[in-house]
Amino acid sequence: MADIVVGYDGSDGARAALEVALDTGSTFGDRVVIAFGYHVQNLGGEVLDYAKAVQERAEEAVEHGVHQAQAKGLEVESVVIERHPAEALADLAKERGARMIVVGTHGETPLKGALLGSTAHKLLHLSEVPVLVVPAG
Repeated sequence: MADIVVGYDGSDGARAALEVALDTGSTFGDRVVIAFGYHVQNLGGEVLDYAKAVQERAEEAVEHGVHQAQAKGLEVESVVIERHPAEALADLAKERGARMIVVGTHGETPLKGALLGSTAHKLLHLSEVPVLVVPAG
C-alpha cells in the first residue's frame, strides 16, 4: 500500500482532485492523504489573527475531505502543514514515498498560472513524484 497525497482546500478544483484521488486509491488499495498547505508571512499583530483563521479554515477543509473519503470506505489521513502549498505537498509526498500527488486547478491559463504562481504549476517543477493535475468542474 502506498500513499496518494491530494492537495485539498475545499475549492471546486480540490473537490475534483479528491474524487480522482479517492478513485485511484480505491483502485490500487492506497491510503489517501488529504493535505492543506498554507503560508502566512509572520509579521505579528493582526497577522497572527489571520494565521489562526487560515489554520481553522484549513482544518475545516481537510475534515470535509476526510468525511467524503470515509463515506467511500477508504483509509484516509489528513495533514495541515504551515508551509507554501507546493513545497508542503512535494515534501510530504517525498517523505511518504507517495505514488503521486493529485491537485486541482482553478481554471487559470498556463501563462496566468506561471505568472501568479499556481500550486499545480510549482508542483510540476518541485515534485520528485508524479503529479496529476485535475481540471475543476
